[in-house]
Amino acid sequence: MMSETNGTKPHTTVTVSTDPGAVNQSLEIRLNIGYFKTLPGIVKLVQLVCGVICMACAAPATGVGQRIGQTFGLGHNHWFLFVVVTCFIVTLIWIFYYLLQIREFIKVKLPFTFLWIEVLYTCISTALYVIAFIVILAGFGWCAGNATCDARIAAGVFAIFNSIAYGVGSWLVYAEYNATPPELQ
Repeated sequence: MMSETNGTKPHTTVTVSTDPGAVNQSLEIRLNIGYFKTLPGIVKLVQLVCGVICMACAAPATGVGQRIGQTFGLGHNHWFLFVVVTCFIVTLIWIFYYLLQIREFIKVKLPFTFLWIEVLYTCISTALYVIAFIVILAGFGWCAGNATCDARIAAGVFAIFNSIAYGVGSWLVYAEYNATPPELQ
């Protein structure tokens, strides 16, 4: 038996051939810079910049003063940063969605349209930003003149600007949603 295989185990040879008639699809990355020259693209960039300013002014999350072992305003600051960072990340995802033209590569029939998801997101973000700037200004508005409080107040003011930007973005996306036929969404 040993002499038949000469001391080695038999092996299997696999041959792979390619079909020359197959269509080669090109996978290339095309950046859609032109979107950011339109009003909705500019508004998304404004939202991103205002979000960075809000995060810079409100971080790190601290409170002011000591009251029986508790720091006042810490919860206000945590809520504000939660809203700002969450909206910043999701807006960044939407920016990459438009920059990389991901809609062109998704060929699956989904039970929703991305335009409708964006309408919902911008409306919810607008409401959350309004709540967040009210919370941060209510938590730190009483102690103006303190460096920690002044930074949080500045964050609240930029959050007002960002809530306006998200409101304008909501209106623009909703107008686009109504103007686009369902088969093109």
